[in-house]
Amino acid sequence: MIFPRKFAAFTAALLTCTLLFSSCRLGRVENDFVFDLDAAPVNLDPQSAGDTASKQAIANLFEGLVSVGDDGEPQPAAAESWTVSADECTYTFSLREDGRWEDGSPVTADDFVFGFQRLLDPDTNAPAAEDFYVIQNASAVHSGELEVSALGVRALSEYSLEIRLTEPDPYFFEKLDTAAAMPCHEEYFIGTNGRYGLARDKIMGNGAFYLAGWAENGNLTFRPNQYYHSADEVTATSVLYVAPREDRASTLSRFLDGTISAACLTGSEYLAATENGEFEILENDGAVWGMVFNTSSEPFSSLAFRQALFQSADFSSMEEALPQYLTRTQEILPSGTEIDGVPYRSLAPAVSFPALDPDAAAASLETALAEVDADSLRGARMIIPAGEEHAEYFAYLSQVWQRDLGLYLTVETLDTAEYESRLASGDFECALLCLSGNENRPASMLSALSGGSYGCTDPTYAGLVDRAVSAEGQELAGLCAQAEQLLLDSCTFLPFYLQTEYFVMNAGVTGVSYHFQTGIPDFRFGEIK
Repeated sequence: MIFPRKFAAFTAALLTCTLLFSSCRLGRVENDFVFDLDAAPVNLDPQSAGDTASKQAIANLFEGLVSVGDDGEPQPAAAESWTVSADECTYTFSLREDGRWEDGSPVTADDFVFGFQRLLDPDTNAPAAEDFYVIQNASAVHSGELEVSALGVRALSEYSLEIRLTEPDPYFFEKLDTAAAMPCHEEYFIGTNGRYGLARDKIMGNGAFYLAGWAENGNLTFRPNQYYHSADEVTATSVLYVAPREDRASTLSRFLDGTISAACLTGSEYLAATENGEFEILENDGAVWGMVFNTSSEPFSSLAFRQALFQSADFSSMEEALPQYLTRTQEILPSGTEIDGVPYRSLAPAVSFPALDPDAAAASLETALAEVDADSLRGARMIIPAGEEHAEYFAYLSQVWQRDLGLYLTVETLDTAEYESRLASGDFECALLCLSGNENRPASMLSALSGGSYGCTDPTYAGLVDRAVSAEGQELAGLCAQAEQLLLDSCTFLPFYLQTEYFVMNAGVTGVSYHFQTGIPDFRFGEIK
């Protein structure tokens, strides 16, 4: 739904910034965008970056082989075309010959080979390396058993790249559109003497923008890359990313006074914004918040204990306290998820959430206490990301578990960077997790709960998700429903509520898009009218 809003005038301070950061071109309308980051970028090296802020910046500077949109279909990017072998294990990409680095040199297949070799080189310590273990010899290269030259990525010619997999990977195109899969110019990289991605003059990309400034306060300024293959189509004349600092006003207030062009708002911020004006909005109804468990840590290593949590999960008091943008749900896939334009729920069999049963919960707890140390019930930590009043809502359920199970959770509300780091490293006992289904691909959403420190380790689950990737229609819905039920039966994910997410733009701003799952805005084709 789109809401128009009168565009507020920029403040005097922002006008000064605009003069400093604009890319002034004779006869060209200036489209200068400002966006607030939730954290200061750490490292703009695509192969090393692990935090959201750095990945948001990298998306402006680099372009991968393909671009994957909200429909999940790959589109040409640095590669203009590709073929996939019959066994789905060999990908051959034809790179566009007008692809250029920001210094004007051509982007070649060797640049992608070097990028993948750096990604899997153990010395890089890349956080996303394991996501690419499906590439031939990747695991052995990453462990140091083989040299990087043994990796199943090679240049067939200057503009032809081959990637060989050990087995089909239905999500491989999506992985190719992440920061870790970006190219790397070997000669430039070597010339940075170990400082690649750590300063403005130590990074060179092949994307729509180049890094024009990286201030001490963390602010990043991007300007159009004149050598970008589609430079004539890029309408944004500058993009300023503002890092948080003590004297920075809230993102909400900066949006309302027109200082920033667009923002991803929490539900509470969105409600406050609607009371102060009108604006354009992108909504995503595909986010479900729920509780996941580190099953390598007591007491959640015990299935019986997790069953006790589900059987005693009385949400009645929490439900009464939820605001309008949060809706209690007992389903894992959100109601907005679709299959070929048809609501998933109208195609899928109903799933059964464990019934509220205090007697069964008590019996499960007794079984669990024979398996785990009773003291672990009092030392467990639950990590929650900052942004919404999640801790406040969870307190209603926490009181029930304290009373009925003797479970006392220490709740830690963390900023985005620390939360993501802790979640990835497994440094938690349980966590509040957001599953985003904005791509309307139910199998993709369910894959986030396959394996790892908090996912379902039952091979049956992985098999269901793998089959669902290549299925369609009713068959796809049935497989996903079976996977959902297995998550509930194994007490892997305890759904709390469905959340509506909001990306808002000041009136007059057009052409800007936002990927809710990655948190990455795209200002390339934005205009301010």
